[in-house]
Amino acid sequence: MKKMALWSLALCVFSEPLWAGSLLFDTRVDYNSTTYNDDAGLPNFTKFYIKTGRLDYQGQLNENLVYRARIAFNKNPQPSVRDSTGAAVEYAYIQNKFSDMFSLSIGKNNTEIGGFEQATSGADIYLASESYNHSGPGGELAGRNLATGDVYYMTGLKGIFSFGEQKLYAVVTNAETDHTSNGTDFDQNYSLYNLTWLGNFVDKALAVRVNYGQLAGPSEDDMNTFVGAGLQWNSQPILITFDYLLTEFKEGATSDKDRLTSLILKFAYTGWENWIPRLEFTGSEEKREIGASETNKFHGIGGVIEYVPYKDSVFRYHAAVTNYTEEPETGGDKTKTEVIVGTRLLADFLK
Repeated sequence: MKKMALWSLALCVFSEPLWAGSLLFDTRVDYNSTTYNDDAGLPNFTKFYIKTGRLDYQGQLNENLVYRARIAFNKNPQPSVRDSTGAAVEYAYIQNKFSDMFSLSIGKNNTEIGGFEQATSGADIYLASESYNHSGPGGELAGRNLATGDVYYMTGLKGIFSFGEQKLYAVVTNAETDHTSNGTDFDQNYSLYNLTWLGNFVDKALAVRVNYGQLAGPSEDDMNTFVGAGLQWNSQPILITFDYLLTEFKEGATSDKDRLTSLILKFAYTGWENWIPRLEFTGSEEKREIGASETNKFHGIGGVIEYVPYKDSVFRYHAAVTNYTEEPETGGDKTKTEVIVGTRLLADFLK
């Protein structure tokens, strides 16, 4: 009898939250063949790998209190000093809705930095700008400015102000990495701040996204700045997105700056029953003043075809060819070509 009571209690405690939420399995598995030219100086390779792999649980205690935890099983789980989580923990937050106009999210969340490129799921990225990952055909860029991806999943507070079809996000979080004095003692004493406005117009066919963020550096008067402006036109069967992104690092001691700007343009046609073609372009310019004075330019182009066999689910096969070109101020052009073939599934364990 006692065992029956315990089983009943367990079912009540554990089953009800599961029924109230969702547990998503989000995975993209790719075959990737990458080739470089001689000036890039990097080896060619082929590999099968999990580009996206995560479990995403979302639930709610009541209509005003929701929570979310998303764990990426293809990222580093080593915890940081500043928030006790590793890169594997992408989301871990509690969001309280105080009114129709204001909600507060507490925990690890996205900072809303970047344009529509950064707001796109990583599982749907084929051609990434240099601002997204701070790398090019020659590898990691030399400038000290940060990528939008470096500061996207952060722990802190996010206020969400809603005004009809418009939202304003006010974010304050930790710095992007652990800062220590004497090599061991944690000494973070500054934060990242960001404001993002998102507006929807023309019956939500047109979306506008603008953000401005700042993050101080470890030395006095060092400053990282993030600026983004984007437009998205989504009127079936045409989807067009355009972003302008700027990331800048200013060295306080010299006032010298490393700056990276990117333009991203992407098209998709969704009018066919099972096929979605995509065409994507990026263009970036890196201007360096710290350590070296140089201007480097980057161009990217990608063609994608997606096959969606079941319209009522997020499951697809995809094939893409992307080409990146780096035009350094000195030396020959560097190129990187990727051939990608893979699949993506987003499904709920609880359904």
